[in-house]
Amino acid sequence: MTRGLEPILADLIHPNLAIHYHTGPEPAPPSVNDYTTSVLSAAHTFASLLPRLRLAQEPDAYLVACFSDHPLVEMLREHTSKPVLGIFEASIMHSLALGRPFGIVTTGKYWEAALAGGVKRIFGSLPAFVGVETTGMSALELHELPAERVAERIAAAAERLVARGARTLIMGCAGMSGMEDAVRAGCGGESVQIVDAVRSGVTVLEGLVRAQRLV
Repeated sequence: MTRGLEPILADLIHPNLAIHYHTGPEPAPPSVNDYTTSVLSAAHTFASLLPRLRLAQEPDAYLVACFSDHPLVEMLREHTSKPVLGIFEASIMHSLALGRPFGIVTTGKYWEAALAGGVKRIFGSLPAFVGVETTGMSALELHELPAERVAERIAAAAERLVARGARTLIMGCAGMSGMEDAVRAGCGGESVQIVDAVRSGVTVLEGLVRAQRLV
């Protein structure tokens, strides 16, 4: 899944921006599907990142590319003064800036309550937040199941959110990056803006780094 992000983000690269990818090593779970796999992925990924955190020239920032209120974000913040952001937070900030009711299209049923709870914990009560609709697939299944079936389920979830009043739709899984057409297919001709959470994360975090250098 990590390798799949490289071509999707390639057009964001410029002479002042380099992206270094890091995947949690085994026995980190291959897909984050619930609280347990969130904690396990955070623990194993954090342990593998510790040497980098101790470098004199550590990265300028860290982006956690799991769409959740992921514990790795706070774990990294405890050990670095560099900006740390999750794609979950970044995409919601992006959506709020657009000023329209927004909702999240994501994977399994577990995330309906988990993501709604994460929005409330980080941002408080947001009248613009319509809610979460799920596809019933895991992050891995987005790329393992037949593409037509995946697109149909994403479109159906998007359609339900639009019916609830959402006019900005967040693709709520790193594995959904590049699947804008499937989301758009469920919008029924409505004027809807689509937010790719990973691309939002990169651009928001880059802006934070540049702003910090100006202070």
